[in-house]
Amino acid sequence: MTTLYLIRHGETEWNRNGVYQGQTDTDLSPRGLEQARALARRFAAHPLDLVLSSDLRRARRTAAALLENRNPPPPLEVDPRLREMSFGAWEGLAVDEIRRRFAADYAAYLADPGEGRPTGGESFRELGERALAAVQERAARPGVRRLAVVAHGGTVKALLCRLLDLPPQTRRQMLIDNASVTAVELREGRPALLRYLNDTCHLRADP
Repeated sequence: MTTLYLIRHGETEWNRNGVYQGQTDTDLSPRGLEQARALARRFAAHPLDLVLSSDLRRARRTAAALLENRNPPPPLEVDPRLREMSFGAWEGLAVDEIRRRFAADYAAYLADPGEGRPTGGESFRELGERALAAVQERAARPGVRRLAVVAHGGTVKALLCRLLDLPPQTRRQMLIDNASVTAVELREGRPALLRYLNDTCHLRADP
């Protein structure tokens, strides 16, 4: 059995401002850095065999925090297949502006949760395919039983839909907060098991 800890990166200024980030390489905000440190404290007593991160800065900096003050630290690998969904021309824009400038594309995107795509971007299905491949490669390695995957809100949702065999429309019923942890157990010969979803207890003043 392998336990996956699916972790969303800490907050960015674009998150705070409600702007689509996609694959734009934004960095953590001061609050996001604090959230990353809180994640590190949460995992301080948790053995980890491998930390796998998206190559975007907001994920890499969150992942790097998990390695601090661990002796020895687990290996850290970076894989661009764990990037957020590409939102194409919508990146850097808020929803109201997207609705105004790309009305037909936005309506089509909402109408088909799996295959709808932002203007010049990719579909949720494509995101799930590439992200799952990156995770499965590592989970199949001998000795990897506790795998931390640091990625993005959309990537975590896509992985959950794939791992738990959920329809793509389920993504709109999931809340994946910044610096949250979701745990899934991969069980040989049996369906994957969701242990917990969107856990943010480590971010509370009194966890």
